[in-house]
Amino acid sequence: MGNQLLSIGETAKALAVSKDTIRRLIDRKELRAVRVSRRVLVPASEIERACAHGVGVNGSDQNANK
Repeated sequence: MGNQLLSIGETAKALAVSKDTIRRLIDRKELRAVRVSRRVLVPASEIERACAHGVGVNGSDQNANK
């Protein structure tokens, strides 16, 4: 995915969670985001990292119960 930046909606779709879940993950510093003007964008590399570590699956962190 390279250096691509995704909107909150695109990130939510990629991780199959709600936009609110993405915002919570960003607030809890579990998902890195950058602000560009008024937009909050998530680097594509964060999606790959989240998938690899189970962050965002069903609105929770898969590793929390391990």
